[in-house]
Amino acid sequence: MTDYPQYPTDPSAPGGGTPAARGPRPASIDMAIKLIWANVALSLVTTVITFILLDSIVDRALDDAGADSSINTDTVRSGAIVGAVIGIIISVAIAALLAHFIGKGANWARIVYTVLAVLGILISVFGLGGQPVLLLLLSLVSLVITAVAVFFLWKPESSAYFSAS
Repeated sequence: MTDYPQYPTDPSAPGGGTPAARGPRPASIDMAIKLIWANVALSLVTTVITFILLDSIVDRALDDAGADSSINTDTVRSGAIVGAVIGIIISVAIAALLAHFIGKGANWARIVYTVLAVLGILISVFGLGGQPVLLLLLSLVSLVITAVAVFFLWKPESSAYFSAS
C-alpha cells in the first residue's frame, strides 16, 4: 500500500480511478464575479462622490460633534480623506484577490468573501444614517449587489463546483 494522497474519483470515468474533473465554471459563479467587480466600480464612484461632497460631509460631522467639541475642520477633512483613500485601496485589493480565487474555484475565497460581505452588510446597515442622500442610495445599491453576489456563490451548482477537486 502506498502513502499517496487519495483524491475523489469519478466512477463513471474510464478506468474508474481517475480524479473527478471540476468541469466548466457555472454561470452562477460568473455572475457573482461580475457582481463583485460591479461593486468595486461602485466603490470607486462612491469615493469620487465622497470627495465631491467632502465639504458637506465635514460640515455634517462638525454639526454632529457639537460646538463644545475640540474637533476642527482640518481634522475632520483629513480623517475623511485618509479614510476614503485607505478604505478604497484595501477594499479593491481584497475584492480583486477574492474574485480571482473564486474564479479559480477556491472554496476558501468564497467563504472569506461571504464572511466579509455579511459583516459589511451588518456594519453598513447600522451606519446608513448621516450621509448625503446620493451616498445613501449608492450604499443601498452596494448592499443589494453584495447580497446577490453571496446568493449566487452559494447556489447548488456553485457549491458543487467548489466541492469538486
